[in-house]
Amino acid sequence: MRDADESEAVDVVDAVLAAAHRHPERPALAAGNESWTYAELALHARRVEQCLRERGVRAGDVVAVQGRRSPRVVAALLGVLLADAAYLALGENVPAARLRHMLAEAGPRAVLAEESTDQELFGRGGPGGPAVVTHDETRGHEPAPERSHERHTTPAERQDLPAYLVYTSGTTGVPKGVVIARGSLAAHRRGVHALFELAPEDRVLQASSLAFDVAAEEIWPTLAAGALVDILPTGLGDVSYDRLARIVHGRGITVCNLPASYFSGWAAHLDESDTALPTLRLVVTGSEELPVEAARGWCSAGRPRLVHAYGVSEATITSVAGEVTPDLTAGERVPIGAPLPGVRTAVVDERDTPVLVGAEGQLLIGGLGVALGYLGTDPLPGDRFLQGAVDEAGQGPWYRTGDWVREEGGLLHFLGRVDDQLKVNGVRVEPGEIAAVLAAQPAVTDARVFRIGETLVGCVCTPHPVDRAYRESMTGRLRAVFPPAMVPAEILGWSAFPLTEGGKVNVRALRAAATARLDGGTASAGAPDVRTVLRRLWQDVLGAPEVGADSDFFALGGSSLSAARLSSALLRETGVTVRLRTIFAHPRFDDYLQQVELASDHQA
Repeated sequence: MRDADESEAVDVVDAVLAAAHRHPERPALAAGNESWTYAELALHARRVEQCLRERGVRAGDVVAVQGRRSPRVVAALLGVLLADAAYLALGENVPAARLRHMLAEAGPRAVLAEESTDQELFGRGGPGGPAVVTHDETRGHEPAPERSHERHTTPAERQDLPAYLVYTSGTTGVPKGVVIARGSLAAHRRGVHALFELAPEDRVLQASSLAFDVAAEEIWPTLAAGALVDILPTGLGDVSYDRLARIVHGRGITVCNLPASYFSGWAAHLDESDTALPTLRLVVTGSEELPVEAARGWCSAGRPRLVHAYGVSEATITSVAGEVTPDLTAGERVPIGAPLPGVRTAVVDERDTPVLVGAEGQLLIGGLGVALGYLGTDPLPGDRFLQGAVDEAGQGPWYRTGDWVREEGGLLHFLGRVDDQLKVNGVRVEPGEIAAVLAAQPAVTDARVFRIGETLVGCVCTPHPVDRAYRESMTGRLRAVFPPAMVPAEILGWSAFPLTEGGKVNVRALRAAATARLDGGTASAGAPDVRTVLRRLWQDVLGAPEVGADSDFFALGGSSLSAARLSSALLRETGVTVRLRTIFAHPRFDDYLQQVELASDHQA
């Protein structure tokens, strides 16, 4: 068990307003050629505050914020907090069914939306529906008096108010709304500020979708430090490694936060292209397990400081983190680190009793960051939240992460998911443990392990063809480490794993593609008719009657959405994964065809 200081932290709103007061003309937000100063940020936020108060928004209410990532949407989030309300950032391109579920459950008092939004979707005009206000409408309001929120609630009262709602995927397939208190966000902001060593001179990349809570980690500690939030206008899944390197270099980014799967590919690209990024001083990576080979390569190349972060939405983003140093990359896994200030952790057995240091158990997280609960009829389900005390670890509430860990040398080591544990021939198998060994092999940037039917399958991301000789070599290395039951019967290769919009591995798509290959029901992209198959997919996606060798995907009307549909259709029909960004780099039909064939060779 570990315990850390749990003293109060300054509210995020107060910290950001203090930064605006110190240097009003310093740039606060940027997106492309658009830039807002701290004075402009504070002014627009107070306009949003006034607009919301006039529409009946009161302390503790929920306000949904929809729109593309931009300075005015970030300022709108600050305005919601100024009104003592909680924001629900909807992000972009949310499926209608998911959007309706979130809005029905969250019951927002108001919705801030883009001008072009179909406002009927938000319930305008319906009985009890929210007030829908476009971002343009808020510009016409007089700003609320400075620090007007202090007239409505005291600092102590604000600590217990909800700050934001974020929806997780949910293990049942139904998204769950997590409610985070302002006191939790304040404590998190303070811990991250210290860990990242943020200063007013920093320029922090805001790369996560606003619908993900990582965006809050990119935004609030940065603004509270008086630094600049530089907003990436599109999802990481649409950004090539080369383009990200050019953005970081060209815009003078000093800090960025990347999912581990994206980071590992980007790190390999920087090495292969011998790219230097002189302004970059810190990379934070997490959201998934960090492949040790990627961390080892980053450290050995003398790259900027690397922080490995771990957290769950139910405990306010990042709870555990640590700087990655060369000595921490010597094993098969990189430790996830130690608790941030205000965070308590305990490693327990199935009876919630702390295990001995060095023993394996489930990770519990306690302290200021634990969520107020879930939206709905069962806000604090007993299987996820423990309200009582844990022996020698302190009083609850505790959040059961479902992650299997051990503590060693004062650092926590992630071992896998409790619910991913398998029994193979009576032997308990941790897929994450096997994947970590696979990912530690030379030229492997990432790995996943699944049981598909009765077969244990390893999936590796590598630029090398995964032929029979490669499989036999990899299997031999695994046999030297694991008992026979833990050695995958099949090893499949990908040049690139499918990614979500947020840049994380799309595990469902990867598993589906692996299943398709094992079933033998997919056509190899190297087959003679691949040109015919690919031409048909282009015609279906684009609605184009003719597609020739020199046809340009975007000249035929292609867009980011149709590019995503093409990648999905290609995976579904051939089992071959081609990164979404490939079509942007190779929009000519024959050039794209060549990339598909190369990917197929690597994945064979």
